[in-house]
Amino acid sequence: MSSKKSGGGKTAGKKITGIRKSPKKILEFYYMIPGETCAKELSRYITTVDEEKIEIWTELNLMEVIMENDSLIFQDAWKCFVDPLDQEYIQDHGIKTIYQISYDERDLPCVRQVMKELLNKAGGRICSDTDDFEPVYTLDNIDDF
Repeated sequence: MSSKKSGGGKTAGKKITGIRKSPKKILEFYYMIPGETCAKELSRYITTVDEEKIEIWTELNLMEVIMENDSLIFQDAWKCFVDPLDQEYIQDHGIKTIYQISYDERDLPCVRQVMKELLNKAGGRICSDTDDFEPVYTLDNIDDF
């Protein structure tokens, strides 16, 4: 009969060398826009990232902006908001288009620049993925994002 020791295995007692990558921390928000717009149209507003680093999937209304560490993804999220309280918020703020945005937190400085351009040209608000969507970021406080 054999017994297993914790911490055993092929690497036990050996020093592992190499570069250790820090784990990704993906952040998610909602970009709510007062006008009806598609991913392709939004992509035209982005000038801080080279055009070849922006991919559009028209049939999915999805945009990927390639950043240094990962991608900033805009995914159509309109159909996700069926809760009556969400619908009330959307109506009260005149929202016509909603994207779920996600990105690696290490890309925040570039994400902030892209979102500043979009808020400046398409308007809207960046809302947290919380019950009351707070905190909310607009062109006035995007530097706090």
